[in-house]
Amino acid sequence: MKVIILSEALNELLLRSFSGSQVQGYLLGKRTGQGLFVERILVLSWRQLLNSEFFFQVEKNQGKEILGVFSLNSKSRELKKVLNPLFYEKIFLNLATKTGQELRPEVYLVNFDHRFFFEPLGQIIMEMEVADD
Repeated sequence: MKVIILSEALNELLLRSFSGSQVQGYLLGKRTGQGLFVERILVLSWRQLLNSEFFFQVEKNQGKEILGVFSLNSKSRELKKVLNPLFYEKIFLNLATKTGQELRPEVYLVNFDHRFFFEPLGQIIMEMEVADD
């Protein structure tokens, strides 16, 4: 499975990474075959992000599928909040950075086998679209 982060979502993630602060939210986009195309991000508090009613309302109102969750510079105890039925077979994009440095992405699938766990995924493509002249 490939995770492709398109330019709009990538630009916002990069912009937020410059602050060095902790940010999390939904990854919105579409699935096609073996690819997940992240078109947008929606920044949320952990409380909103974990609310199942809000989750389904976002999908309905945005017209895009919630592909998963991203977390930028979050503490490890917060990351485990994603290991629940709401995010089963959704991706988890963990991004770490130090102010002024490159993003270090790690992508996982939230899976279940007697317990929820993060299954590492092999390929993430961070795509910068080139403007047509």
